[in-house]
Amino acid sequence: MKPFGAWWRVSVGLGLVVAVASLAGCGTYLKRRGRDAVQMVDIGLTRTEKPSNAFFLCGVSLVGFGGGNIEGTFSGIGGNQVGTTKCYYRSRGYGLWTYEEIGWGDYDVAKQETLYSYYGGIAGWIEHLPRRPAYGPACNHFIHFGRHGVVFNVRYLEVLDFLLGWTTLDLAGDDRDDPMGHWPWQATGARNMPPRAGFVTRAAGQP
Repeated sequence: MKPFGAWWRVSVGLGLVVAVASLAGCGTYLKRRGRDAVQMVDIGLTRTEKPSNAFFLCGVSLVGFGGGNIEGTFSGIGGNQVGTTKCYYRSRGYGLWTYEEIGWGDYDVAKQETLYSYYGGIAGWIEHLPRRPAYGPACNHFIHFGRHGVVFNVRYLEVLDFLLGWTTLDLAGDDRDDPMGHWPWQATGARNMPPRAGFVTRAAGQP
């Protein structure tokens, strides 16, 4: 009976180890699915200390009109979180050519690698293809006048990333060590940054 008792204790111990490991893995899996869920849209309110303006509307990144220059806080679902976080938005859109820069949370306007920056509109896609997956393509709507505004963005590729994520496929490349994401055929840390459109030298609130 003693050998049997020893094997029983070993089996129970191994079972507990497997169970704990499974629970830990399940927790990580669900955490990633939750993060994917809040990346599908940006819906909320903006607030700036200085009076700033933004009025930009686009359709599936193929056409866009308007422009904006704001830096303050965003409250709502989006910006890769739920709650309130820092935000930065700068854009210009001339129909078939647009350029946008978006920063959430821990960003630095002077460091493009901390921003989502990309050209849109049919002409913009042709001119500069590089972009991170998060907003390629997307329907972005930033409306802000004075100190308050609203945001309503739909990130189509992130919607697909959320759905495929339940199978453990990571289309946007942002589940592990690359919060800004990368395309499936790229290595972690791929830059995906086009030339900037001259925004870095202008403070928020300026034209």
